[in-house]
Amino acid sequence: MMLTLRILTLCLLILRGVLTTALILPWCSRPRQQRLIREWSRSLLRSLGLTVSLHGTWPDTPGPFLLTSNHVSWMDIFVIHSIHPVRFVSKSEVRQWPVFGWLAAKTGTLFLTRESRRQTMEIGVSMINALKQGDDLGLFPESTTSLGLTLLPFKTSLFQAPIDCAATLLPVALKYQIPPGAIESAYPFIGEMTFMESLIKVLQGPPTQVSLALGPPYPVNTLSTERRSLALQLQHITQSLLDSI
Repeated sequence: MMLTLRILTLCLLILRGVLTTALILPWCSRPRQQRLIREWSRSLLRSLGLTVSLHGTWPDTPGPFLLTSNHVSWMDIFVIHSIHPVRFVSKSEVRQWPVFGWLAAKTGTLFLTRESRRQTMEIGVSMINALKQGDDLGLFPESTTSLGLTLLPFKTSLFQAPIDCAATLLPVALKYQIPPGAIESAYPFIGEMTFMESLIKVLQGPPTQVSLALGPPYPVNTLSTERRSLALQLQHITQSLLDSI
């Protein structure tokens, strides 16, 4: 009964999201777009039994920000959106996901083909343009998902863009808790798991809490202007945030 209710609620939410994205968002101001995305994301989390525990607050200082986070699940995007919507840089495969790929594209996601050096350069230009236009961006520097207990090495390829435009970085860490009595979390999206397999696992999973830790903003010029060093510094900061929750 609970699974049937979750599926029905999810279908209604998806329909609402599609209609809002197609008919309302293109005509909205940026603040209203962000409010609608935030409210829809919170509804999605509630329907899946996922509660967000926030550690820290969104900066009072003006952005735009390049948010960097560890990566555990496709749900990471909606967890972050529930606090503050940003435009994400995502792998090109996300565009092919049923409905969610379309929603991602229509809400400004920048898609990256990781095997293409040329497209990596083009994405860098798009990132700079978005930041200059005042859009907050989100990036998963591990470039893949993990169980979320420790970090994978941060890739360096997309850190040239924030260096070139002197962006302000905002490190974030996410940790999904294992519910009492459960053997494992339903949320890690790892290995050869497909999106639909992950979605079914999440729908069948028990209520869960995800902790989101927000670090302080770091202007690039207060860290490093060499991308390998910058990636390593951000990895250390993110690991400290992960250890704190």
